[in-house]
Amino acid sequence: MKTSHIDPFALRIMYTLTDTFNGRTISRHCTLEAAVRADIRFSRAVRRANGASSYIPTRITLNGDAIDPDLVLDAKARLGWC
Repeated sequence: MKTSHIDPFALRIMYTLTDTFNGRTISRHCTLEAAVRADIRFSRAVRRANGASSYIPTRITLNGDAIDPDLVLDAKARLGWC
């Protein structure tokens, strides 16, 4: 019997946190808030490892499509980041 592998993430709405400098996917999340939390954690880790003025530009997309930057800022404000 032949079985095919189905990626469970392919069937869901997924927010993807991407390192735009290196073109790498950092993580995937089911909610915008989780993606924003991961972005905050990633930014802190970069600064901790490389100095206070270090950063790597990131982008959060929804199923590969750009989302409104205001939605990201609102999510950061709800989490107490801004």
